[in-house]
Amino acid sequence: MARVFLKNEITKAINSYQKTDIIAFPTDTVYGIGANIFDEEAIRKIYKTKHRSINKPLAVLCANKQQILQVVNEIPKDIELLIEQFMPGALTVILSKNPNVPVYVNSGLETIGVRIPKHEVALEILKAIGPLATTSANISGEDNIIVGEDVIELLGSEVDIIINGGVTEIGIPSTVVTIENQEIKVLREGFISLEKIKQALGK
Repeated sequence: MARVFLKNEITKAINSYQKTDIIAFPTDTVYGIGANIFDEEAIRKIYKTKHRSINKPLAVLCANKQQILQVVNEIPKDIELLIEQFMPGALTVILSKNPNVPVYVNSGLETIGVRIPKHEVALEILKAIGPLATTSANISGEDNIIVGEDVIELLGSEVDIIINGGVTEIGIPSTVVTIENQEIKVLREGFISLEKIKQALGK
């Protein structure tokens, strides 16, 4: 069974963390489950827990821009503008992956999605542990989870640590963008609208 902690018990949760653990925690959007990007056993546990196809890559949550630079090759100018405008926040950007990130994190692709969540619990975990390969804390194909008690009920026997942070603020997934042919392309429109992205880029 998972070790369950309240949001004011983050230090205890972090002290109990081991590198093979998978951890469920609240973000600004929905609850996520994350694991050490350099531990293949932990990453495989995420896929098994979610019943997720290994052909679907995981994104990486980061505490700050410095952590983003640990997992990507470079940040193009337009993406830099979006990071400054919307992160921490509900925006995921797809960038060229740093070769040091193992292929099992992102299904062997040359790109990887990264995000800085706007949530004190998530940020505290990421600052302490480092970038985490992450996906939503639900079974693949089912509704996203926004309530801590629901995570405990669904994943209590599957994950190692659960942080119960109550109800998430936004409740819908992040917007996902990439660059194709020097143009920003929205792959999934979530909390941040395409219009807001265009405004931020002056387009």
